[in-house]
Amino acid sequence: MRIIQSCVAALALVLAPILAAADRHPSPGFDTEGYLVACSSRTLDVPLQTPMLQLCVSKARELCNMGREMQSEGDCLADVTSWLEQDGARIESTYREASEQAEAPSAFADLWPQATPQADCSTTQVAGLNATELCAYQTALLKWFKLRVVERHQSNRNR
Repeated sequence: MRIIQSCVAALALVLAPILAAADRHPSPGFDTEGYLVACSSRTLDVPLQTPMLQLCVSKARELCNMGREMQSEGDCLADVTSWLEQDGARIESTYREASEQAEAPSAFADLWPQATPQADCSTTQVAGLNATELCAYQTALLKWFKLRVVERHQSNRNR
């Protein structure tokens, strides 16, 4: 009996700091960044590339929200926006001409008319989110779509 009591006491001493640390740093529930990297890297350079990328981004937001029990939609939107901005910066640093090509007004107008942001996104309303978050997301998303297309095109030319 003493052996069992000693084992339980030792186990409690080992687990106590681990459980305390877990309480201070709760798991985010979903690896948004990892999902976006994995999903977007598997999207091929095909005519429907942009809708496929759009699905990656929307699923990342949805899974993040589910992982956080639908309590952090603004945080998940911010996580996705941050990743889009960081990945866009990566593309711009890798392909110097990507930014110029993505900003060219005629580059995407014929292929994807919706790729131009609303003149005033501050009027967009979504329950639980503010206009600043939505505008940042919209701007980052549209720029990232364009940069990804340019990146795929440039990487295929370099092969």
